[in-house]
Amino acid sequence: MRQFAVASLLCGFIGLIGCATTPPPEPRGGPRGLRASQHLDVAHQHDASARERETWPDTRPAAPGDLRPVAIPWYRSWDTAGEHERLADTHRAKAAEIHTQYDEACRDIAANEARVSPLEAYGIGGWNTTTGVIMYLSPDAGPPDQLIARMKCHRAAMMLAAPGMEDCPLDLPGIALDARGEEGGITVSIVVRNPDLVAELQRRAAHDLEAAAQLRSKHRDQ
Repeated sequence: MRQFAVASLLCGFIGLIGCATTPPPEPRGGPRGLRASQHLDVAHQHDASARERETWPDTRPAAPGDLRPVAIPWYRSWDTAGEHERLADTHRAKAAEIHTQYDEACRDIAANEARVSPLEAYGIGGWNTTTGVIMYLSPDAGPPDQLIARMKCHRAAMMLAAPGMEDCPLDLPGIALDARGEEGGITVSIVVRNPDLVAELQRRAAHDLEAAAQLRSKHRDQ
């Protein structure tokens, strides 16, 4: 009976360790992976797990009558605090990399402009293709080179955090952009390499064009 009680305590003790060292599941990232803010959230979770593992369980010698597990010949241990610290550092490094990419893409663009998609700000029409979409933008979008730079910046800005940007066509992975100036505006071609994402790209493009129409209507009413 005494051996059974000790074995039960050992099982309970091991179960508690498992609960104490298991971090919450990682947040669901966007199509291009976790945002910088999400990487930092996960890093904080691993930091907390590492601190918890470093301070628990209590390793003081057992006192008389103490029912905590005692050393036995086959006993082995594995401290996962170091693993949590490594994972936290990895996520912080990935967040820093995203911020660096944003700084490079948006060095000449104000933060408030970086958060707004040029497709939503200037879109006036468009049509689907077999590999993506063609979107027609007003001349206010600027020269093609400037427009491409703004789209690259916006794409980088979306990786910082994702509120309100879940429907942007520029947030899909593996896209190719082409902008050509014309007398009445600019034609932007967006092609997605993964054929399974063509329909999603077209849905997002239609969403941006609808948002652009609402924005123009709002400005006319003011």
